[in-house]
Amino acid sequence: MLHLIMLTARTIAACLALVAAPAAPNTDWPSYGGSESEAHYSSLTAINARDVQRLGLAWSLDLPGERTLEAPPLAVGSVLYFSGTYGKTYAVDGRTGRLLWTFDPDFANHAPEKLRLVMGAHRGVAFWRGKVYVGVVDGRLLALDAATGKPLWIAHTFEEPGARQAISGAPRVFDGKVIIGFGGAEYGTRGYVSAFDANTGELRWRFYTVPGDPAKGFESDAMRLAAGTWHGPWWQWGGGGTVWDSITYDPAFDRVYLGTGNGGPWNSEVRSPGGGDNWFLCSIVALDARTGAYRWHYQTTPGDEWDFDATENMVLADLRIDGRPRKVLMQANKNGFFYVIDRAKGTLISADAFTKVTWAERIDVNTGRPVETTTARYEKDGPVVIWPAIAGGHNFQPMSFNPATGLAYIPTMKLAMSIGPQSPEARESLARDQRHDFPVLAVSAKLASVDPDDGSAGLLAWDPIARRKRWEVHYPHAFWNGGTLTTAGNLVFQGLASGELVAYDATTGQSLWSFNCGLGIVAAPSTYELDGVQYVAILVGYGGSAGNGGRLFDMGWRFGEQPRRLLVFALDRHTALPATAPPRFALRALDDPHLAIDASLAAKGRELYHSTCTGCHGGALQGTGSIAPDLRESQLALQWLSFNAVLQSGIPSAGMPRYDDLTEEDMRALFMYVRAGAREALQHP
Repeated sequence: MLHLIMLTARTIAACLALVAAPAAPNTDWPSYGGSESEAHYSSLTAINARDVQRLGLAWSLDLPGERTLEAPPLAVGSVLYFSGTYGKTYAVDGRTGRLLWTFDPDFANHAPEKLRLVMGAHRGVAFWRGKVYVGVVDGRLLALDAATGKPLWIAHTFEEPGARQAISGAPRVFDGKVIIGFGGAEYGTRGYVSAFDANTGELRWRFYTVPGDPAKGFESDAMRLAAGTWHGPWWQWGGGGTVWDSITYDPAFDRVYLGTGNGGPWNSEVRSPGGGDNWFLCSIVALDARTGAYRWHYQTTPGDEWDFDATENMVLADLRIDGRPRKVLMQANKNGFFYVIDRAKGTLISADAFTKVTWAERIDVNTGRPVETTTARYEKDGPVVIWPAIAGGHNFQPMSFNPATGLAYIPTMKLAMSIGPQSPEARESLARDQRHDFPVLAVSAKLASVDPDDGSAGLLAWDPIARRKRWEVHYPHAFWNGGTLTTAGNLVFQGLASGELVAYDATTGQSLWSFNCGLGIVAAPSTYELDGVQYVAILVGYGGSAGNGGRLFDMGWRFGEQPRRLLVFALDRHTALPATAPPRFALRALDDPHLAIDASLAAKGRELYHSTCTGCHGGALQGTGSIAPDLRESQLALQWLSFNAVLQSGIPSAGMPRYDDLTEEDMRALFMYVRAGAREALQHP
C-alpha cells in the first residue's frame, strides 16, 4: 500500500511543470481519495497523535454563494483545487488561502432545469498534467487549465440531454483517460459510464450498467448476459444502476471498478415483474481500463428494492488473510455489510454486518449471496420495517483505511425504515404531478425510529482481517456526518454535522483534538505539505441530502445564516475564525393575515410540493439542511406575484431552477400550501 501511494505521488509530481514546481513524494493530495487506492490515507507524519493538540487554524476562505460543500480539496504543488455547489470550481493558494481563480458553470445558459435533480451536491474534481476536470449537473465534462481556470475542452456526456439525469460525482483520471457517470435512477434513466481522452475530450469507450431494449440489440456480451436476469419490459423504465459517485482505478490489474446504484423504480416487482437479480444493479463491476470491456462483477444486493446502492467508496489494499497476501477491494456498503473482495477474480472473501441489519441474516461466503430474512421483501405482505434505512449504514461520505493500523474508519448511521409498495392510485397521482409517466420509486418509504438509539451515528474502526469492530465513537445527536481522513501520524480526522472537526487516535479511538468550525460538515478532509509544513484542509458547508431529511438532520443550520468556508489547519497556527451565526431552531414564519387560504388548493399543493420542492426546501415545509430557504420564512414566498415570478423564471445563478412547466393552477396550489403551512406554524408553534 505504501509503495503504491509513493509511486502515485512520484508519477503525478513529474507532470506538474505546467502549474508549479514538482512536490516531493507524498506531500500532495492529487486525487479524490488521495491516491489510486482511494484509501483517504496520507503518509505524512508531522501532525501526529503526540502533537495534534498544537493544531490550529492557519487560514480560512469564505465562499459567498455556496451552500452544500461535499468535496475533499485536492492539493497539487502549492495549489488547492475543489468544487462547490453544483460544480463551481476553485483554485486557491495552499499557503495563504488567496483565491487564484474560479470557474462558474453558468447554468442560466446551460440546462437550468437540471438544477432540480441533485440538491446542490457535488463531490469533487480530478487533476492530471496541468488540467482540472469537473463534471457539472447538466452533463458537461470540462477540462480546465489548472493555471487559469479557462476551459480547454468540453464533452457532452449525456446521450439524451433532456433525460432526467445529472452529474454530482467526481471524475477519475487514469492512463490518459477521464471517466464520469451520473445520477437519476429514480427518474427513468439507464446507467452508464463514459471514458474520454484526457487531452482532447474524445469519447474512448462507454459501458452500460443495465441492459437496454433487446429489440435494439445489446452493446456487449455483458449486456446480453445481464438481460437474462431481468424480466418483463424492464427497459421502458430505464432500469437505473447509475454510477453517481464511486469509481476506483486499479493499476495492478489495469482495471476500473464501478460502484453501481439502485434500480429504477425501487420496487422490483414493478421494475422487473417476476423477479431476477437484475445485473448490474447494486454491484461492484470490474472493467478493462483500456477498452471498457467487462471483466467481473460482484452484486452486493441482488434484486434490490430497498435503495441499497453499492456506490460507497471502494478501497484497494494488500492484506494478509489466512497466511497469504491478497489484493483486495473493500467497501462498507449502504446495506450494512462490510465486504472484502478478491479483486483479481471478483470473488468474495468475507462480508460482515457493521451496523444493525435485519433485511438479511448474513452473507453466504460460498455463494456470495445474502441470506434474506423472511420479512425483507414487501411485494405481498405490504410495508415492512427493516434496518438499515434508505440513508444506509454508510453512505457516500468516504471511509478511510490506514495500512499501519490495518483498520478502516467508517462514518456509520443507525436507523430503521418502513417500506412497502405504493398504491396504484398514489403512483398515478405522483406521475401526473411530475408530468411524466414514470412511476418514480413505486414504493412508500419512511424513516422510522424504533430502537432507542435509532437516529444516532458513529465513527467505527473496523478490522477487515479479524472481521470485527476495534473501537467506535458514538454520536447520539449528529446523524449526517462527514467522511474520514487517516494518516501515518496515527490519526483519524472527521467533521461532524454539529460543526466540530475532530482528531482521534487511530489505534484507540481516543479524542485528541477538536475545533468548532461554525457549521456542519459533510465533506472529508484532505492533507498536504508545503515548505516542510503539514496542513489539514476541510470544506465546511452542511446541506445536500440533509435538506430533505426532516428533523433527524436538523442541526440548526439555516439558509444563508452561516458562511461556507474552506478551513486549513497547521501546527502552532492560531488564526481567529471570523464570527458566524450560532445554530437556530426557532421558526420565523411570515404571514399575510389578509390572505384567504383556499384549503382545497392547499391540499393539492401539498402533493405538488412533495414531488417538486422537497429535495431542496425540505419535507413538509421543514427546511433543515440549509441548501434552500424554509419557504415559510421567505419574503419571496409571502406574496403571490413574487412567488409566481420565481417559479416562472427561476434564479439559476442562485441554484433555483425555473418551473415554467407548471400550470398557473399548480403554482397557486403550491402558494396556498406554503401560506397555509406558515399560518399553521404561527398559530401552533
